[in-house]
Amino acid sequence: QTYFAAVLAERIIENFEKISDAKTRLENVSLEGSSVTTNEIVLGVTFLQEVNQQIPSWHKKTTELGESEKLLKRQRHAFRSDWMEASLVGGQLQQVEQLLAKRMR
Repeated sequence: QTYFAAVLAERIIENFEKISDAKTRLENVSLEGSSVTTNEIVLGVTFLQEVNQQIPSWHKKTTELGESEKLLKRQRHAFRSDWMEASLVGGQLQQVEQLLAKRMR
C-alpha cells in the first residue's frame, strides 16, 4: 500500500506539473497584435491544437488518479503531510480547458 501511494504521489505531481506547464504556455500564447510575427502565430495555433488533442487523455489520467486516491482513502491509508490531492490536477485541467476555450474562439 505504501509503495502504491508513493507511485501515485509521483504520478499526481507529474500530471499536475505537465498540465500547469500547458496552462502557463497557453496564458503566454499571443495570436494577435502588431508585434506578433507570423511564425509566432503558427507556433501558437499549433500549440493550441496539441493541447486540444491532449485534453481527452489528461481527463482519463485525472480520473484514474482520483479513483486511485479514493481507493487509498477507503483503505484508510495515512497520507504524507506533503500529499498533493488528485483534485488539484482536475482543477488545473479545468483551468486549461477554460483558457483553451477562450483562445480557440
